Amino acid sequence: MLFEHSGKNSFDKKISLNTDIDLGKIEIEDKSVKIESVNLTASKKLIERKVDRLVFNVENSIASQGMNGLDALRNTPLIRIQNENVSIVGKGNVVVMVNDRILNLSQSELTGYLQSLRSDDIAKIEVITTPPSKYEAQGNSGMINIIFKKNPNLGWSGNVNGSYQKTSYYGFGSGITINFQSKKLSTSLKIRQYNNSTRPKGTRSLIGPDNSIYTSETRKDAVKILGFNYSIDYKINTKQNIGIIYDFNRQHSSMDANGSSRYEHPGIIDSTFSTIQNQSWKTPTHIVNAYYDLKLDTLGKKLSITANYLSNAPDKVNDFNTLNNFTQANTVVQNNSNMDYSIYSGQADLILPYKWGNIETGVKYTAFDNKSNVEYFSRVGADYIRVPANSNIFHYKEYNYAAYLSFQKDFSEKWSAKAGLRYEYTKFNGTTPGSEKDIAEGEYGRLFPTAYLRYKPNDNHTVTVSYSKRIERPGFQVLNPFRWYTNPYMYFTGTPTLSPSFNDNVELTYTFKNKLSATLYGQYNKNGLSNIARLIDGIYTNVIENAYNENKAGLQLSYNETFFKIWETSLSTTGTYTSTRPIIPEAEKIEMFSFSYTINNTISLNKAKTWSLLLNFWHDLPYVYSNVKIKTQMNFSPGIKASFFDRKLNVSATVSDLFKTLTSEGYSYNAGYRNEFYNYFDQRRFNLSVNYSFGNNKVKGTGKNIKFEEKSRAN
Repeated sequence: MLFEHSGKNSFDKKISLNTDIDLGKIEIEDKSVKIESVNLTASKKLIERKVDRLVFNVENSIASQGMNGLDALRNTPLIRIQNENVSIVGKGNVVVMVNDRILNLSQSELTGYLQSLRSDDIAKIEVITTPPSKYEAQGNSGMINIIFKKNPNLGWSGNVNGSYQKTSYYGFGSGITINFQSKKLSTSLKIRQYNNSTRPKGTRSLIGPDNSIYTSETRKDAVKILGFNYSIDYKINTKQNIGIIYDFNRQHSSMDANGSSRYEHPGIIDSTFSTIQNQSWKTPTHIVNAYYDLKLDTLGKKLSITANYLSNAPDKVNDFNTLNNFTQANTVVQNNSNMDYSIYSGQADLILPYKWGNIETGVKYTAFDNKSNVEYFSRVGADYIRVPANSNIFHYKEYNYAAYLSFQKDFSEKWSAKAGLRYEYTKFNGTTPGSEKDIAEGEYGRLFPTAYLRYKPNDNHTVTVSYSKRIERPGFQVLNPFRWYTNPYMYFTGTPTLSPSFNDNVELTYTFKNKLSATLYGQYNKNGLSNIARLIDGIYTNVIENAYNENKAGLQLSYNETFFKIWETSLSTTGTYTSTRPIIPEAEKIEMFSFSYTINNTISLNKAKTWSLLLNFWHDLPYVYSNVKIKTQMNFSPGIKASFFDRKLNVSATVSDLFKTLTSEGYSYNAGYRNEFYNYFDQRRFNLSVNYSFGNNKVKGTGKNIKFEEKSRAN
């Protein structure tokens, strides 16, 4: 006889039906299991190719677990970290965003901020090599967007971090982050501190047929930073929220240098000089962002209004003492500068998703106000006498008006497209009191189109095509005609009449199984800026000018794979042909092939993957930057990382540029002179960092879509 019941143990006993048998009370033990919930997890691919960007899913990367935000970027395809500076391979400057909000920080501030982030809080990193029309057309740069994991949790969280660095000197960094989230309020406070010194050294020579100058310098550079970032977001109701972000940073930099100069006619030394230079400057920076968001319906339609303000006021003192070793004459000079940069902007963005496509449109207004007062004093006896010919007052104003419209549509599961058009109108005015030759005044308007097309026949193959037009407006300092002296016989100066450069970018990318990617790209740069060196009346001058037009064509290959579930590797290589055509008589025509490759490896050392070995290497063969030929560069950076206490405590130890091979060496030809340089920036660095997270780790700080790209022009 057999008794069964779902979720019960069965009762089974053999009996005879020919006799009466008392079975007694039959009990069946309940073995059922109550299922509280079922979690279905779909693992995303490590790399995805969208219509206008590459997506690196950090949460699926072994290499990026238990690290800070800067290390997570280091493991992202197409991104390179060099001396803690972030860049995209094949691009110049880069704009970094968090949850679509641009980080308006200097490079050193950005480094400290990224080191305060936990990679475990990051869902993905988007790499945008051709930015859409909703973003400023300024700069031939790519964009990096760090997306945090979404957070429905309430409560407190935070982390503290500290780092020790050793180059030729010791350095320290630290920070603390505190986050709070309730049903209505989200707020975050980040405090950062950084203190580091390096010992760069280098040479610079201007060699001509009739006369030449050779210079060398060794110095100590020191940087001290103290700053904080506070953000608060208030949810008015289910459709509206408002917020404000304030960032303050105070940077104190100093430089103590010993240099020498030698002037020659062919085979004859005319004179030699020894210079001691002491430089110090303080830069307080204030940034305020305020925003208001309104959800227009439940389908995703949204209006965002944002206002931005930046104030940056560098105050610099530059003293140098130069000795003529032939005549024993001593020249003591003080070159001071007081600057005041202000940027105001306001914008409105509208997102309109429909079944037949997605529309984005918006407008923006930006005002720049740059005031500069540079004074040059020469010591006569016990007094410093102002030298008017070497002093300068410059006031520059610029106004930008912009509007954009973009449209995206998925035609089918295989085909999708996106197109946008941005119009920017610029009006500017630069004046120097009492000098009409330094007046810069003008206005211009340009259209900047963007276009993207993606074809995905199946999950294994993706093909994308993209095009964008960009503009590179001169930074404020290169527009300022002041002369910044490194000794009485060498100076650098800007040009107020500089024109913007324009860039056209096109890319064709094929991706196989989201692991292997091949990109064929072309770039055209018109009116490129360059530093033109000349020797005039015994003075080594360096002037920024519109100097060249440039064509680039290249092929980039990348491959990402995880072997044996413990070894994650990222390989990339780029080959580029560059053709530079001068637009001024002094510059040189250049044609050159270049090649570079990068190998990043992360190997887990235990089953729990809490200990990992890092082996990273990159190598650039000679290449062209503007009108300068740069010689070979390479960098090998090993390290180890470990996580403890359920990954709340993360420790890493790395060595950058282990073999001291990362130098900057190159040359260019201007006006019959060969301009040579060599620099070593003391980049071999041991770094020990510790990050501890506390509280509810699922609570993240506030994140907001704020675009304030103009800030970089004030640096």
